[in-house]
Amino acid sequence: MKVLITGVSGFVGSGLVSYLGTFPDITLIGHGRNLPELQNKFKNHKIQFIDSYSASVLEEQGIDFIIHLAGIAHDLSNKFQTEDYYKVNADGTKFIFDEFLKSRARGFIFLSSIKACVDTSENPADENTNPVPVSDYGKSKLAAEQYIVDQILPPDKKAYVFRPCMIHGKGNKGNLNLLYKYVKSGLPYIFGSYSNKRSFLTSDNLNFITLQFLQNNYPSGIYHLADEGYLSTNDLVRIISESISSKPRIWDVNASLLNFLSSAGSGIGLPSKKMKQKLTESLVVSTEKLKKTLQQPLPIDIKAGLMNTLKSFNE
Repeated sequence: MKVLITGVSGFVGSGLVSYLGTFPDITLIGHGRNLPELQNKFKNHKIQFIDSYSASVLEEQGIDFIIHLAGIAHDLSNKFQTEDYYKVNADGTKFIFDEFLKSRARGFIFLSSIKACVDTSENPADENTNPVPVSDYGKSKLAAEQYIVDQILPPDKKAYVFRPCMIHGKGNKGNLNLLYKYVKSGLPYIFGSYSNKRSFLTSDNLNFITLQFLQNNYPSGIYHLADEGYLSTNDLVRIISESISSKPRIWDVNASLLNFLSSAGSGIGLPSKKMKQKLTESLVVSTEKLKKTLQQPLPIDIKAGLMNTLKSFNE
């Protein structure tokens, strides 16, 4: 099976290359514009590279399956405008999906995001939840999703839209890494009075799920991805503390004082108002559809996945 991965140099793409490359019946093709850079990065991996994914190139390469990861993620530096998100995340996805339809490739996976559906959710958001994206990122991902699911597929083709919650794993330097550094510094976690729930997805489970969709003839459609179970941020602080062999420092602070402290934020070495919101809000994802489809448990449980990621921060 020949599998094309776009956005191959990113965190998720790099993990997939390492994982899928261990299966002798899978030949990996990566897409990128700077081929020398990609070839150098993956010089120890079994992967070839192309700089175009037109239908003619897909035919020439004999591509069986496309995993479309390329896109603009959350913009922490505020350098992207609304039109940038739609040009890359929506229009870029439409283009490659049209080329897929014109080719003989049989399968297409689009890595979207739970943010295309909801930003926060106290109750498990499933595939039937009415999408209410908030950010340009989420809205542009939803536009791409809608284009894919609106197309009439030939009987020999499958198209899958993955909506993962927060993905973490080795090499990921997102919000989990920031919280890890905060806890490791010895400062107390002052939002212990908040009771929230969050879903997580270890990259190991994402890799496993992707392999199952490559190897099996599952129904086309949207799938929410997450590890089994939920954790509060208090739970996460305890797990981080356990990973560094320290006692968790979780304080229940008065709400009015919390508002004052979070307004002062980083100026006094404590989480900002924006970070407080991220730490205390809930985002719960239902994976009932995924479980019924896979008919087998995910290989890594939610705590073990987090422990693996946390240990990698010291490597």
